[in-house]
Amino acid sequence: MKRVVTAIVVGLVLAAMIVPVSAAKKVTINFWQAGGDSQTAPVMRQIIKEFEAANPDISVNFQAVPWGEDPHVKFQAAIVGGTIADVFTIGDPFQHVLAASGALEPLDKYMSKEMKRDFYPQFLERCSVDGKVVALPWFGDVRAMLYRKDLFKAAGVPEPNPSWTWDEFLTYAKKLTRDTDGDGVIDQYGFGTSGRYVSQYQVFLVQNGVNFIDEEKGIATANTPAAIEAMQFYVDLVRKHKVTPPGITTIALQDIQKMFAEGKVAMFFDASDTAVRFSKEPALAGKLGVALLPHNKAHGAFGGSDVIVMSSQSRNKAAAWKFLSFMVSREPMLAYCKACGFSPVLKSASTDPYVKADPIRKVYTEQMEIGGFFYFKHPKASSMTPVIRAEVQQAMEGTKSVQAAMNDMQKALEDLLKSK
Repeated sequence: MKRVVTAIVVGLVLAAMIVPVSAAKKVTINFWQAGGDSQTAPVMRQIIKEFEAANPDISVNFQAVPWGEDPHVKFQAAIVGGTIADVFTIGDPFQHVLAASGALEPLDKYMSKEMKRDFYPQFLERCSVDGKVVALPWFGDVRAMLYRKDLFKAAGVPEPNPSWTWDEFLTYAKKLTRDTDGDGVIDQYGFGTSGRYVSQYQVFLVQNGVNFIDEEKGIATANTPAAIEAMQFYVDLVRKHKVTPPGITTIALQDIQKMFAEGKVAMFFDASDTAVRFSKEPALAGKLGVALLPHNKAHGAFGGSDVIVMSSQSRNKAAAWKFLSFMVSREPMLAYCKACGFSPVLKSASTDPYVKADPIRKVYTEQMEIGGFFYFKHPKASSMTPVIRAEVQQAMEGTKSVQAAMNDMQKALEDLLKSK
């Protein structure tokens, strides 16, 4: 009887060690994706499924927040309320805004030297604040010129070459702005752009050797002669030369994309995911061209990346790091980029045919190398955007001259840089 009792006791002890322990060690982390939508969600869920299969002790709750729902604002509210996810993605340079408030967990202590070396340095540098890595690049991109080969041919305009200038760009845009059916109304425009997005006009300043602020010196430079010259060139496209569609001050990029697909816009700037998507459209077969942006004093193309961060509030940092590091490893990164059309930011991914052999990605890679730049990484970058946008939009509408708008922008940016 003692032996039977002993065996039962041992069995119960072993059962207690096996069943409850695995349950006790099961950790659940929350992952939020800024910019996620119905198209990308299935890809993300598959990546998460693969992670959970390799890490059965970790469960991941996933939530996608489309850009249209202002995920950065939602994330800030969640940080203040103490309900932020363990791991979440954001758009560069928002990591600098959050790092300034102590919301992000520094990642250096988790990273190996090999891991750091595998990231392209220009992307990893964007994720460092005061010498600490506070985020990791997930994918990167830059804007290049998308153009309609068929519309260029019909207008007798040569396709852009890698060395084309502002003057050539303006000449092309004028010739491509046409009344194609002879009814006296313009129904095809040379260039599509929008005053809603700083990325659409900041590029002209950078191509003219200047920017709205000088981050190294910590001063505003919006009303310098070079900045005013660049902004005048951009505004003239709208008001003087009229090579852009109506409503351009506030039009959504999706509407520009639609006009391009319909043959109503001949050229516009966009990221590689749009170019890849258009390349797969049967209606655009043989009609899509991708080229470097025109330049003036310098090359310049607005670049960016989405990054992944860990909340400093996370109570499961070991599990959060496992998931975060998995997300930025070669295969999951390539899987997401291939599905969505973005560019991976790991050197080890450069040998994959998706990166090496794709003609569209080749143009975007060259554009990044010769002139890619990023938005301001200043902690107040988010506050700078509405200031810049409001003044440019007024210049586009003609309620202010370019000089007056840039002067007012200068003062507002100076006040912002001085504020605490």
